[in-house]
Amino acid sequence: DNSISEDWETRLKNLKTFTEELKKIGVSVYLYLNEPRAMPLNFFEKYPELKGVTEGDFASLCTSNSDVQEYIKKSIKTICENVPLLAGFFTISASENLTNCWSYHKGKGCSRCANRTPSEVIAELHTVILEGIELAKSNCRLISWDWGWGDDWIEDIVSKLPQKVAIMSVSEWDIPIIRGGIVSSIGEYSLNEPGPGPRAKRTWQLAKKYNHEIFAKLQLGTTWEIGSIPYLPVIENIARHAINLSQLGINGYMLGWTLGGYPSPNLEVFNTIIDNNLLSAEEGMRLVANKRYGEKIAPLMVSAWKSLTRWFKEYPFHIQVVYQSPVQIGPANPLYPSKTNYSATMTGFPYDDVRNWCGAYPPNIFANQMEKVAKGFRTVLDELQSQLELTVPTEPKSEQTKETISQLKDLSKIFHDIHVIKCASIHFQSTANQTRFILLRDEITNPETSNDKKMELATQIRKIIECEIEITKELYNTQLVDTALGFEASNHYFYVPLDLVHKVLNCQKLLNEWLPNLLPK
Repeated sequence: DNSISEDWETRLKNLKTFTEELKKIGVSVYLYLNEPRAMPLNFFEKYPELKGVTEGDFASLCTSNSDVQEYIKKSIKTICENVPLLAGFFTISASENLTNCWSYHKGKGCSRCANRTPSEVIAELHTVILEGIELAKSNCRLISWDWGWGDDWIEDIVSKLPQKVAIMSVSEWDIPIIRGGIVSSIGEYSLNEPGPGPRAKRTWQLAKKYNHEIFAKLQLGTTWEIGSIPYLPVIENIARHAINLSQLGINGYMLGWTLGGYPSPNLEVFNTIIDNNLLSAEEGMRLVANKRYGEKIAPLMVSAWKSLTRWFKEYPFHIQVVYQSPVQIGPANPLYPSKTNYSATMTGFPYDDVRNWCGAYPPNIFANQMEKVAKGFRTVLDELQSQLELTVPTEPKSEQTKETISQLKDLSKIFHDIHVIKCASIHFQSTANQTRFILLRDEITNPETSNDKKMELATQIRKIIECEIEITKELYNTQLVDTALGFEASNHYFYVPLDLVHKVLNCQKLLNEWLPNLLPK
């Protein structure tokens, strides 16, 4: 289907230019491969022999077919030859999109792949990609990410992969946690706990056993624990994670996806410690803080980072929490006066789908944990602002004060960090508020609820709505002066100031019309 490949020559030329320009500043480019992508079913009316597993209106290009293998090999060769400065490729081969027949763990649906193990298919795919690189006589590296591999696949895949293929694993995956008395584990990227976790360590041990290089995948700036801030300054966890990894002989690191790539102290601390693994966590943080803020402010910021890290350990991590709860959109999510019956979407619109927000946590415990983090962050923020007011007078009134200010680094970084902490606290508090509002809403609108109970519930609901109004206004004023807030590269702005205005109007209408109409006359 030529229409799908239209303008490929232009894209290849632009990629070449991109690598050349970045090389001038010492940056190399790696391409993410999630290939071969599935094709619409009508494609296979012409090429039925290429068809693999069917998923909806698409089917995979079966990589057990020699023609598909040749197509992949030639494609990689073409890229490498036309983009000679390309540094390498990294793959996802068992998740994200339907690619090879075992990518969605449903290879039994293909007449060819049903007779082959997932390990054979995935290892063969990487072998074909590597052959394309070698045909071009390219120095590109190939990194195979174990994302989506079944636990029982890993050793067999690793043992079958060519030794030139490096193995990458998400560092913190499977770390056990207890939050609010609920047992859970890190199911994806998290800054909750410093890794590495048991799955990554096992994968790396197997990779070393079969003489592969090993890579760690982390999400250091921020994660889907709150993707709407440029970085989450829980930097003691990052420092300790760096120390732990520096002892394992890791060959390379991938430090972010679409979110969390913003220049931040998080990335600076990690790189500082990786470059000098004799540093303690405290020393690494202090070095970065001195460079970023100046020696007078550095101790205050390091203390704040450590306190924020401690409070963040209360965050109720679960895969449903990070993908379906309102933590990304924060107070911009309306308070719904009646059930919408809509399901929360992935990092998009949470609606009022409280049961799916909470994952493994009962809603009340979920709300309590979010509020603990919110109040902890607010405590750190208030203390930091008080200390900064003593250290950084807003209007210098003496030569001594002017000298103090001249010794400080860029003050905008300090104020930006304050905005980030404030925004995070507001999002966590709003997530708690929204959870409690929905639970109380469902109770107060229940026909069986007594009038006395309704009056009691109304008092609680009023306090929640008033809190939402207060923090939404605060976020509105903060986003006006710091436009990095509320943004994430793949979703763009989760909200803009006008959305926050709408939320305040939503809350005022609930207070003035909805709530009074629920109460006995």
